[in-house]
Amino acid sequence: MNLKDLLYFNHLAHTLSFTATAEHFYVSQPSISMAIKRLENELDTILIDRKRIHKKLSLTETGDILYRYSHQILKSVEQAEEEIHDFKHQIVYFGFLPTIGGYFMSRLLPHLEKFSSSMKFIEEESSDTMLELVKTGKVPIAIIGSDEPTFNDNSLIQIPLKQEDMALWVSKSNPLSTKKKISPTSCKEDVFISLEKGYMHHRIFDDWVRSHHLNSIQTIYTKEIQTALSIASSTNMIAFLSDILVREHSGLVKVELEQPPQIYISLIVNKKIHQSNTFQTEFNQTIIDLTKSFGKPFKVE
Repeated sequence: MNLKDLLYFNHLAHTLSFTATAEHFYVSQPSISMAIKRLENELDTILIDRKRIHKKLSLTETGDILYRYSHQILKSVEQAEEEIHDFKHQIVYFGFLPTIGGYFMSRLLPHLEKFSSSMKFIEEESSDTMLELVKTGKVPIAIIGSDEPTFNDNSLIQIPLKQEDMALWVSKSNPLSTKKKISPTSCKEDVFISLEKGYMHHRIFDDWVRSHHLNSIQTIYTKEIQTALSIASSTNMIAFLSDILVREHSGLVKVELEQPPQIYISLIVNKKIHQSNTFQTEFNQTIIDLTKSFGKPFKVE
């Protein structure tokens, strides 16, 4: 089967227009017609209903079947081409969150000169999204955060990197800025700024609110960490974040919580990919060895 013919068919099946398909690929309409005819001859079936009832093109039942599978076939070919390209050029991938992973880059990069010309960074704002990318093999190795110390997933290698307490961050003018540590109930009348759903910090915040029966507190949600920091530093709103996201923000004061929830930061590696690509495997092992030298801040069962 000619892949270009299948590509033409896939687009035609989507648009149901020979004209639009020909224009998309910068070829003539007869070229598209001949490609469809070759596929029909090869598969011994009719793929396109050419009767044009109501002046509209339609797929036959077998055309429908091929259209469904054409997505998978073309996607697999695309992925194979990418993997072959990466293998030939010894490309390695490393996923991280700019806020969390960036914290470790200054310690990792000086030891990765061998890979400097072939590294590709995959950045995501959400740890949950990055975890899914590693699990599905779209990213082979990444640094992420979690609200649990272990992922309980046999497909992953996990190296603990850092454990932090969640804390409250307030402006210098906020009355809470003079407090060293407070109880959750002492700020139930305040307004919070937190990351929205889809972010690990939102889940930790939500669990913290429920566990201390603070469901009535007012909360504003944002997608951007910098937005949360900016609002907290310029108003009396309280940001609920971990140290690694704030670090040295001159406009904020850290207020510790009694019995604070934890955030766990880990290096995770997809075991299957770890073993499948020689150069990526070498890169992964280098990162693993480096991060192990950081020490284990929490225990993984």
